[in-house]
Amino acid sequence: MKRLSFMAMSALLVLGVASCKKNSDVQNPESKEGMVKMVFSAVSNESKEKTSISGSDILWSEGDIVKIYAGSSTTGNDFTLTEGDGTTSATFEGWIAETATAPYYAVYPSSAAQGIDGSAIKYSIPAEQAYVENSFATGTVPMVAYSEADKSLAFKNQTAFIKLQLTGAGTIETMTLESASNNICGTFNVSKTDPTASSTAVEEAKKITVTGISGTELDASEAKNVIIAVAPANFAAEDLTLSMTDSEGKAFSTKLGAISAGRSQGKAVAINVEFVTPAPTRPACQSALDADANWVQIGEQYWLKENTKCIEYDTESEAFEAGITTISTSSSSVYTPYYTASTKEEYGYYYNWAAAVGVKNGQTQTEAFTGNRQGICPNGSHIPTVDEWNALKTFIETTDGKGKNMAGKHLKSNTPDWKGTKEHLDTYGFAALPTGYAIGSGVLSVGSSASFWTATPSKANGSDAYDRYLGGSYDDLDDYAISKSGGRSVRCLRD
Repeated sequence: MKRLSFMAMSALLVLGVASCKKNSDVQNPESKEGMVKMVFSAVSNESKEKTSISGSDILWSEGDIVKIYAGSSTTGNDFTLTEGDGTTSATFEGWIAETATAPYYAVYPSSAAQGIDGSAIKYSIPAEQAYVENSFATGTVPMVAYSEADKSLAFKNQTAFIKLQLTGAGTIETMTLESASNNICGTFNVSKTDPTASSTAVEEAKKITVTGISGTELDASEAKNVIIAVAPANFAAEDLTLSMTDSEGKAFSTKLGAISAGRSQGKAVAINVEFVTPAPTRPACQSALDADANWVQIGEQYWLKENTKCIEYDTESEAFEAGITTISTSSSSVYTPYYTASTKEEYGYYYNWAAAVGVKNGQTQTEAFTGNRQGICPNGSHIPTVDEWNALKTFIETTDGKGKNMAGKHLKSNTPDWKGTKEHLDTYGFAALPTGYAIGSGVLSVGSSASFWTATPSKANGSDAYDRYLGGSYDDLDDYAISKSGGRSVRCLRD
């Protein structure tokens, strides 16, 4: 199809009516009971407007369809182009109710029509727009027409245009245009009495995806032109972002700058594309824990000095690869980090076991993981197993000579947070705080205990896993098999 060639903003439609009588229905198979055939003649207006990116007129194309609404009806009828392909003058024919009267409303293309809503005509700008070199894609440039008394409809364009003039090297794989604040596609309302008035969003969206662009090769000297239709609005300098990837997975992103995007306006943007390998996603909890100062060596192990507060899985984790990227804040989710305003920020989050080790909702895990289980820990570290906690206990009590069942008091923070009669010496800088534990949305035993998840599930019961427990009233480091649904702290161990 030739499609619209950089649209003129209005066209005048002159309508003629050919009535069909009911008693002729049998003789004329094309007749429809209760309907009349209507003929629209579309010609360019003497005072037609131009887009600012092209001086071309509207060119009607074979297969063009407009949707017409008559009177108070909310059901539109399709009218198809019969003459005038490739010109500024065309004829449209279709059927409409025999009782139909003015006012008349029309939407082009028919696919953009979303109906009549009170005092407004609803139309849509698609969130997916196909790439067509130096032209508009089918159905992306809606126009709306209104006539109060007669059968002449003056169409007015409802979109603004962005013409991307792309040069560079590489093969485009994906392309998106996204707004930080304004809706640029979706369903909109325009006044039935004044279709030139500003539209209001009914169902707005802020991102347009260009389809059919995959495989388009860029050239360093000759621009590839991509035209995207967007909703009319005034976009600030930092509002619109164009993003692309190439066939090798490299990325490109740029701000398009200020665009005054009225209906008869648009902007041509010259862009030199340089695809680069994107930096890996690194949640804040990862970058904050990169420094050696955040880790403490005890024997041959390096332990994180604080409880984890991460809510995103790092790019190297098994959970991330499986599609689990963020822990939900919903109280009903198995990924909930149980924490409350009543606990101290330095206490970290309380995770259920699924969130800690990074498994999906309902997954049964009774066998030990193969290798290190990164889970919610930063890149380069993992959730310690029962054996690794036992190695810590053995080093403190035996290798370092602190005595049997004495590991706990050397791991607890030397702060007044701890309640109870036993010592809390923090000999190694592990600084375990008395965070307690969580059941449901409640946090218990704060001040008198600390409980940490291990990556080791209980073989005897698929609903349990092992933790490591410190108490304020005794010196040992204990272990228990507890429900995976409960909330415990997490201490990470370097790989």
